Amino acid sequence: MIHAGDIHLADLRDERRWVVLVLSNDRFHRMSERVLVAPAIEVDGDEVLAPWNIIVEGDVFALDLLRSIPAARLLKRTGRASSLDLERARRALRLIT
Repeated sequence: MIHAGDIHLADLRDERRWVVLVLSNDRFHRMSERVLVAPAIEVDGDEVLAPWNIIVEGDVFALDLLRSIPAARLLKRTGRASSLDLERARRALRLIT
């Protein structure tokens, strides 16, 4: 079962696998067989993060790169965001919508 806040290794149809943060809810997953994910990005240590980038478990997730992918492309669960982190992600999403 996939839940909002899960962190997965995913196939985004790129040359490498990406760490992604799941932002969609269980109902969306069941009805569409898809998930909304934000990929982790690399940033310089002294770089100021944009308001739509959040740090979870040491990774920076870019909510402005949010995309929908088939649930089957989530390869392995690697972690879980706290409820506070998930709420920060949802607030950051509202900044770009």
